[in-house]
Amino acid sequence: MFKSSEPVQLTEAETEYVVRCIKHTFANHLIFQFDCTNTLNDQLLQKVLVQMEPSEAYEVLHYVPAASLPYSQPGSCYSLVRLPEDDPTAVSCTFSCTMKYLVRDCDPNTGEPDDDGYDDEYVLEDLEVTVADHIQKVLKPNFGAAWDEIGDEFEKEETFALATVRTLDEAVNNIISFLGMQPCERSDKVPENKNSHVLFLAGVFRGGHDVLVRARLALADGVTMQVTVRSTDENVVDVILASVG
Repeated sequence: MFKSSEPVQLTEAETEYVVRCIKHTFANHLIFQFDCTNTLNDQLLQKVLVQMEPSEAYEVLHYVPAASLPYSQPGSCYSLVRLPEDDPTAVSCTFSCTMKYLVRDCDPNTGEPDDDGYDDEYVLEDLEVTVADHIQKVLKPNFGAAWDEIGDEFEKEETFALATVRTLDEAVNNIISFLGMQPCERSDKVPENKNSHVLFLAGVFRGGHDVLVRARLALADGVTMQVTVRSTDENVVDVILASVG
């Protein structure tokens, strides 16, 4: 396994079912772990799975249902998804998610379920996969040395205008959060009263490819950002630039 995400809530608070998802990233696949809790004491849920419909060329291969969800006893079901093979830059995807299950009504006092059940479903929040799900943070104590070591064989550079961003601090925080990479040499801290700044980011892309980003930021009407990316794999460079753009 390459990395696991923080849990993402797919239901509002105080709803009859509570579902959260942890995304597990592998070299060519994603496994979605759905942790489900049934908060209704007059229902037993069985054969619980989360059906996923991707917006992009991701392919859902297999579902592993949770056999049973009694009242307030958490259980997990899983979905296996293959990443697009023909487009390595397709790292972002939105999944619409629907929880499907068999309901057996219960006596709330004893928990004894009816013999018969009926199929039902519950629509969950959409689930996003972003570029950050494909990158692990790596701290490079000497960014310059790491930059030289990777070399410029696959270096690419683009300039972007961040029209809605008003400060360098906001720009820096947005980029770090979006890419899910590790800021180096304290470059996540913008000195006061500066109109320009350089952010250094390091990470490893799934498959084990080192990737480094140098972002030169300038504050005028909004923020202009010149992004230079180096990696041991050209596809990874394209992924980063396509995602930022």
